[in-house]
Amino acid sequence: LSKSFRGLRAVQGVSFSVPEHSIFAMIGPNGAGKTTCFNLVAGVFPPDEGTVTLAGRVITGLRPDQICQAGIGRTFQVVKPFPQMTVLDNVIVGALNAHRDVAAARREAMGVLEQLHLDAKRDHLAASLTLPERKRLEVARAMATRPRLLLLDEVMAGLRPT
Repeated sequence: LSKSFRGLRAVQGVSFSVPEHSIFAMIGPNGAGKTTCFNLVAGVFPPDEGTVTLAGRVITGLRPDQICQAGIGRTFQVVKPFPQMTVLDNVIVGALNAHRDVAAARREAMGVLEQLHLDAKRDHLAASLTLPERKRLEVARAMATRPRLLLLDEVMAGLRPT
């Protein structure tokens, strides 16, 4: 994959594959192009060169919602929950990717909230969460889409070691 912005080469000739059921990390300094790679994979930007495939299917050129439907979930460096919605409703939004029935999406969301220890906050407004809780909410919303590939973009950034 390659991508330039106004002559600045953000990503050049990046190629990688992620085996199923594995953890893969992209490590580099700020400005190295990690988030740009995530944006290329997730369909936020089209690549200038290269293709993105998921499970043998070319997904280059699809919209981000179509890529999510195909099986790629992601978080963002700057978390932006729907602040005036509850924690549960924020995760239901993600779960509606995998479930067309709201009751099924609610059950999926509750399971993910339990897994990430946010179930006690399910009825709180997202705006009331601390930064670590908002980061977990971001992961919960992405996990609720039932992705085959989950892209975690600096999910621990800005958090204390504890």
